[in-house]
Amino acid sequence: MSRLLLVSFQQAVRSITLALLPIAFISLLVWATAGSSNGNTADPLRAALWLFLAAHHVPLQLSLSNQTISGVITFLPLGALLVPYWTAKSGYNRMVEILGIPNTRTKRLYILDYALCYSIVAYVISLLAMGSTVYVPFYIAIPILFAVCALFTYLISDVLPDHGNSLPWQRALKFATIALIFLIGIATLLLTISLAWHFTTVVNLTQVIAPGIIGGIAFLLIQILYLPNIAVATLSYLSGAGLTLGGGTHISPLIHRIDEIPAIPLLGALPVVSNPWMLILAIVPVSIGVVMASYARRTYIDFTEIKRFLIASHIFIFVFSIGIALVAGGELLSSNLDFVGALWWLMPIAITLESALGLSLAIGIPLLISRVKASRAEI
Repeated sequence: MSRLLLVSFQQAVRSITLALLPIAFISLLVWATAGSSNGNTADPLRAALWLFLAAHHVPLQLSLSNQTISGVITFLPLGALLVPYWTAKSGYNRMVEILGIPNTRTKRLYILDYALCYSIVAYVISLLAMGSTVYVPFYIAIPILFAVCALFTYLISDVLPDHGNSLPWQRALKFATIALIFLIGIATLLLTISLAWHFTTVVNLTQVIAPGIIGGIAFLLIQILYLPNIAVATLSYLSGAGLTLGGGTHISPLIHRIDEIPAIPLLGALPVVSNPWMLILAIVPVSIGVVMASYARRTYIDFTEIKRFLIASHIFIFVFSIGIALVAGGELLSSNLDFVGALWWLMPIAITLESALGLSLAIGIPLLISRVKASRAEI
């Protein structure tokens, strides 16, 4: 056990260091080309640690020296989760090389020990960047760091139980996962089309920032990392629920309540007016219910199992939608941007109800047709 803890600690330090080095290099490069006259080399290093925490979706509490801007940043890029995924994969694989291939029980010990050491080491290192300006309490940072690292290590370690997909809830879990991936994929395609359609607006927003060459590359990278967040917001718009960019704003096919948008190029894809005809896009989540009904008929004969599968599928879709909306959205520093992203409570309701509508149509229309045919035959 002591050897396992030692190796876990060593690999946690190694993985975190390897992840911080390129982030620190980029931060130093951007800082060096920014031409700041009142900074020191410690600033970009502290920024690298803040970015490292943000990549793990640890909320940052900010309070600037002039007290004019203060708040919490929880609107963090989903794409940056590649950083903890890479560190978890690197650390776990190295542990296996040193300690040997584990059995199922030992794998769980590997995961727990590595995630524990990782979260503690990461927080201790991040203390170097904390102060009156940026701060994260340990009771928030350590549990999130542990959960993110443990989740990715759990997925990488192949310790998932193989029970097959025989039970209705197991098939429902798989179906709901695939359905949401499909919906996000369609939303990403819609986002791409909108960005191309509003290309001039995107260019104008980029010119407003004028980040320069090095800063432009870093800014482009940030935009790419935020693409999954915007895709989820697009899915909320596609479902008809809409999205928000802070207090008092609401953008949906039926509502367009916003005065101005932040100078973020990705937001150039936003519609400039309400578009009721865009509600036709709700046919996409409706089609999920149609496919669900078809799959249930092909898979099950017993009505009870069909009912269990359909109910479980909608429960999973609803719960997963809430989780995705919450992770993809969040607060952006000030009370004016108290929540940015998909409407986390309305999007799951809309998607679930639209899927249920598709299910009802897929079941009800054939029954209605059969009854009409039966009545005509009697005549």
